[in-house]
Amino acid sequence: MFRKFFQELISFQKSERLFIFFAMVVGFSIAAEYGITRPASNSLFLTLFSSHAFPWVWLATVPLNLLIITLYNRFLPRLGPWKMLATIAIAVTVVNCATGWLLAFFPGLIFFQFAWKDIYVLLMFKQLWSLIHSTIPSHRAKYLYGAIFGVGTVGSVLGSLIPGFLAVEIGSQQIFYFTVPIYALLLWSYRKAYHYSALSQTSFPQDLSTDHRPREGFALIFRSRFLLSILLLVILMQVSVALLEFQFNARLEQNILSPDLRTEYMGRMVFFMNLISGLFQWIGSFLLVHTLGVRGSHLTIPLLLIINAVGTLFVPSFGMLSFAFVFIKAVDFSLFGITREMLYIPLQLDEKFRAKAVIDVFAYRTSKALVSLCILALQFFATGNLLFWISGASLGVLILWIGVVWFLLRKHYPKTPIPQM
Repeated sequence: MFRKFFQELISFQKSERLFIFFAMVVGFSIAAEYGITRPASNSLFLTLFSSHAFPWVWLATVPLNLLIITLYNRFLPRLGPWKMLATIAIAVTVVNCATGWLLAFFPGLIFFQFAWKDIYVLLMFKQLWSLIHSTIPSHRAKYLYGAIFGVGTVGSVLGSLIPGFLAVEIGSQQIFYFTVPIYALLLWSYRKAYHYSALSQTSFPQDLSTDHRPREGFALIFRSRFLLSILLLVILMQVSVALLEFQFNARLEQNILSPDLRTEYMGRMVFFMNLISGLFQWIGSFLLVHTLGVRGSHLTIPLLLIINAVGTLFVPSFGMLSFAFVFIKAVDFSLFGITREMLYIPLQLDEKFRAKAVIDVFAYRTSKALVSLCILALQFFATGNLLFWISGASLGVLILWIGVVWFLLRKHYPKTPIPQM
């Protein structure tokens, strides 16, 4: 596999190799920053609001998400990908630095930062992958996508070492300042990647549809059965993740009381999460897609997660929940992420930028609102066995997921072997 990958890489033109290099640096930077700040954000949120507030912050994310996606789709045709990414990056830096500086005076700021962090990281990755889809030919995707994801995972692994070993020494709030140097690298590398991309040779707004209204991004999805299929897969994956995330954080709050120790524990979990994710990205995704094809790979993922859910159902200990959360996030970042991105390859530019933003950012995080309603209902009706019922709900979601893949992707990927691209 690696020999064939490097043989392919040598055959590329210089501009193609430079694009791939800078795209990898962008992915590395986005993942590293998130690996650093996410544990601190999670720990401080638990300290100030407790795990019972998770359903409420996920619900609050819906209007914030809708506002951001509306603004994104409105201004993308005017600004173009480079200026749009720079705008988002500046906003991220300002919010994170304000959190590090002002949290002692305005504790409620962590509520906003916690909701914002899960939106901005998806926006940044969406900008990167839309650029990649528009530049890398489809027949090379099967070799390059896992490698690009893998470099991002290296960034997450290295980034998570900072909160994992320094949170107690420097304090959780100070960790937010690491955004500044990392996002400076991100901006420089994305500018370089855009220069060597296929989009730099085109007039970006003219290649989009003539309808530049923000709602067009939503309309594109509802006009396409295939995009609706991708939307449902994303929702089911994120509902599964959110149900397990709530279970894990409830036990984390009970078992580790110090916020800085929680940050360190989360940092080390993210470290192992990304080691497993990297293994899946570099080896597992290549073997899975080439052995089972796109549709077969999408069927395998919920089957793996069913085993994970059964473990938490019958062994609901803190250690088991920690392992299960690490595993499902590793699958989300690797196997699911790569196979999902491959579904976008044959789509039009409008669908890769505007419809993808709705699916990969708005639907990705708004899915947690469904989980919030489910958890609030279970808190009311099943207070004594809440975590048990959440595990049962997870199994139901995964079974539904298998049905969605089986029926909705049958038309586009009818055979098991990977299609020749």
